[in-house]
Amino acid sequence: MAKISLEIETTSGSGRKNTTNVSYINPQATNDKLRQFAQMLVALTNDTYERVTKITKESVI
Repeated sequence: MAKISLEIETTSGSGRKNTTNVSYINPQATNDKLRQFAQMLVALTNDTYERVTKITKESVI
């Protein structure tokens, strides 16, 4: 079974780039819902949303 995580990239008010990883994402969540979640999560901070990347890890045997 694939493991899904998000990598959320933001920029602080001083221009510093930040990356936040969120693990254990529901594999049935749509890309639109994941983007909305990331934007809402960043809205709780003083940072500016830049982009979100969905990362899928799956074992290949």
